[in-house]
Amino acid sequence: MKKTLLACALAAGLSGAAYAQTNVTVYGIMDLGYTFRDADGEGNRNAIDSGISSGSRLGFRGTEDLGNGLKANFVLEQGIKADTGESDQSGRTFGRQSWVGLAGAFGEVRLGRQNALGYEWFGGGVTPWGTNYLQANPKTIFGYDNVAERIDNAVMYYSPSFSGFQGAIGYSWNGNGSSKVGIADTSYNETLGNDEDRSVVTAALRYRNGPLMAVVTYDQKDVSDAEKAASKDDARNIAVGATYDFGVVKAHAGYGQLKNRGLNDNADKENAWMVGLSAPVGTAGKLMGTYQRVNDARNSNEFGAAHDDNRSGFAVVYDHALSKRTSLYAYASQYSNVVLDKSGPTNELGDATEFAVGMRHSF
Repeated sequence: MKKTLLACALAAGLSGAAYAQTNVTVYGIMDLGYTFRDADGEGNRNAIDSGISSGSRLGFRGTEDLGNGLKANFVLEQGIKADTGESDQSGRTFGRQSWVGLAGAFGEVRLGRQNALGYEWFGGGVTPWGTNYLQANPKTIFGYDNVAERIDNAVMYYSPSFSGFQGAIGYSWNGNGSSKVGIADTSYNETLGNDEDRSVVTAALRYRNGPLMAVVTYDQKDVSDAEKAASKDDARNIAVGATYDFGVVKAHAGYGQLKNRGLNDNADKENAWMVGLSAPVGTAGKLMGTYQRVNDARNSNEFGAAHDDNRSGFAVVYDHALSKRTSLYAYASQYSNVVLDKSGPTNELGDATEFAVGMRHSF
């Protein structure tokens, strides 16, 4: 009888402990593979790399029901270089995401380090493989990361979905944080009257209903007063994209315009576009491909001389699911004018070819 009571007490205790933890989830991705790269003026590279098809990460997310339809949410997500065990995102502890929010019938408000909407809703939603696969990553062509990819000190609002439509907007007084991780930089403090802060605005409208997804995003990073005095201007990026699933094949298309890449000059506008297809292969495979191009992309050599030229490339990916959580993949791409070829006397732009095979496991 005593053993039965003890067992019941232990079971009740364990049940209570389990219940208390059900609102917190530990998750992650481990992605590792072999990469070969041949770039003009750089020679060949053979390596075991992390994050080819998905950035390796460890994350914690949770929610608490506050009653009356309100919930408190949080995400802490750390990027990992799985090939070395180091932290990614320049050594930040939770460099991928770090935010807390309040959600209800009004939508959701989040505070902290978060994804810009051009990066998450356009880059992550329009291409067949999101923001992944080395130089086939859409930022190679669209350049939204020169405006904002992830934003520090951000306030974001996500509306509820109305008949498939959802809007979002965010702002940061200092989207870059400190210039160096772990080192205070007084020129980028969020202080009253500090004209050196680089504020960031991000906004988007998305439609998702049935086979159609369409999105438009706008990101802007302001320059400081000192940079404006040097005739530099704010960096802006607008992007429009859509996907449509026909069942046997899914079509992907996007267009973007970037102005003032890198905040380093008043560069002409760069117009970029992408077309792609993805299709199931059997019950476990998926074949994907894209062609991307940008006109008059700004490149500069080590002397500061600028090269304005077109940049373009194609990529093909095959992903094969071994289970719901584990996949094998193969990737190949060839892009023109993506590297600076220093082997010649004039430092011309050069091409790069990549190939990779790897494994991705989610937990």
